[in-house]
Formats: sequence, C-alpha cells, structure tokens
Amino acid sequence: MRSIAQMAEFVKTMDIFRIDNRSAPCYNKRKNGGGVMLYLHSLRHAYPEGAGFFIDRKRGHEAYTFLHFFEGIDLLVGKTLIHTEPHACMIYRPGAPQYFRTDTGLVHDWIHFTGEAKPLLSEMELPLDTPFYPRGASFITSLVREMESEFYNKRAGYERLSDAKMTELFVKLGRACRGENLPKIDAQTRKRFHALRGAMLASPERHRTSREMAEAVGLSESRFYTVYRTLYGISPTDDLIHARIESAKGMLAFGDLPLGAIAETLGYANLSHFLRQFKATVGVTPTAYREENR
Repeated sequence: MRSIAQMAEFVKTMDIFRIDNRSAPCYNKRKNGGGVMLYLHSLRHAYPEGAGFFIDRKRGHEAYTFLHFFEGIDLLVGKTLIHTEPHACMIYRPGAPQYFRTDTGLVHDWIHFTGEAKPLLSEMELPLDTPFYPRGASFITSLVREMESEFYNKRAGYERLSDAKMTELFVKLGRACRGENLPKIDAQTRKRFHALRGAMLASPERHRTSREMAEAVGLSESRFYTVYRTLYGISPTDDLIHARIESAKGMLAFGDLPLGAIAETLGYANLSHFLRQFKATVGVTPTAYREENR
C-alpha cells in the first residue's frame, strides 16, 4: 500500500484528468408532504472512464456519493491508498474527502443524493467512507439503471419512485453484506472467476457451456457452480440472462434496432425465446419497455 506522500507525488507527475469539489453545486433538502425522502441529484449506471481517470475532492461533495466499481481501483481510505477487489462499493457522507484513480480505465455505477439517509444506512449496517463488498452485486446496476430512467424522463411520481428504489438499493446492499459462513476462496481462484465473469458480461451474446466455464477456472462443474454462486450471489446461467436483458434494455431505450436484430445481436437462437425471457425477467414486453422509456 502507498503512503499519502507517495500518492501526492504520483498526482504531481501524472498528466491526467482531475475533478475538484469546488465545481460541485450546493443542494438543499426538500420536503414532500411533511416527510423526508431521499432525492437523486445525478447518477449513471455502468459508466465508463478512460485510463488515467481520477477523482480528487479534498473537501468532499455537498451530497452523499454512492459508488460501485466493476473492476479493482486505487482508493484512498484515511491516509492509505489501497487497491480494491472488483465490485467494491463506497458510500461517502457529505463533505468526506474522496480520492480514487485507475491506470487502465474503469466502469462504475455512481449516484449523488441527499436526504436523511443516515437512519437507513445505520439500520442496514452499511459503512460510510470505507469500501465494502456485497455478495452478488448484479442487482446494483439494474436498480441504478431504473433510477436513471426515472430521473431523466421525469414522469409523474418519479421522485417517489426514485426514493423507493434508493431504499431498495440500500436494503439489498445491507442484506448482501450480512455476515454468512461462506466457504473460503483463494485469491488465484477469485482472479480466474473475475476474469471469466468479466469476459462473459462483456460478450453476453457468446454461448458458453458449463463445462467450458468450469474448465476455464480449473474446477469440476459442480464445484464451479457452488463457487460462482458464492462469489456473485447468482448462478452463471441467470447472470448471463441478466446481462443479456440489461443490454437489451439499453438497446430498446436508446436505439432503433428492430426486436429481431436485438435478439440476434444478443445471441438468442430465435425471437420468441428473447420475447419470453425479457417479459419473464422485466415484467413487460420489449415493445412496452421501449415505449415507456422513450
């Protein structure tokens, strides 16, 4: 781990993008019907940044900041610079210093929000200003995507629904972080699984057999399924379906490809299979989802 002095020297010598807290706007708490809610101010799901990107907010942000990093990153905790494992999460309280960077680029979900969050975060035993690792992080991006759609479309009742989704996010994070007697997994095995899952989610259209995936990490098929579910809280089959459906949501909301082309792009053998799986997962047809999110 690097000292604060080493970190400071790195910042001086690197010609990289810098964001300072002085540009962050000041947000006021708002009441709705006499009750305090959680209010979104900005957010993005699965948002990419290039190599050399870093955030350095010495005086923090005026709002709470939630972060979910898909890959490991360098993160300043107190006076120590650490390198996190993939799927680390952070909740910064308003005004808390923020520093993280990546040499190779990153993908992350992020939210700035205000409101009386402390009682909920305390109830769910979620730490502030320190990284934590929820078991099975696949639900995070899905919820942030839904909140992002509500926030930017601003349909009737979007603030109430966003508040409900924020509450759902923190409740699920708390549940996913509760202590359980899970089997120990060595660092090399974790690394192989993270590489496999990263490749799978980056190319959800590719069909992978359970035998092929198990061989890639050097385990039997039964052991592979057990370890995968332990690490990510979901089976590899359901994880792949989730990745395909999330990709389909983006294509439907922001593109004009016909349904058949979307199904083919995502590796479905036929359109009817895609239609059934989408409705079973999302609760509405792809056509209805496209109409609701335009």
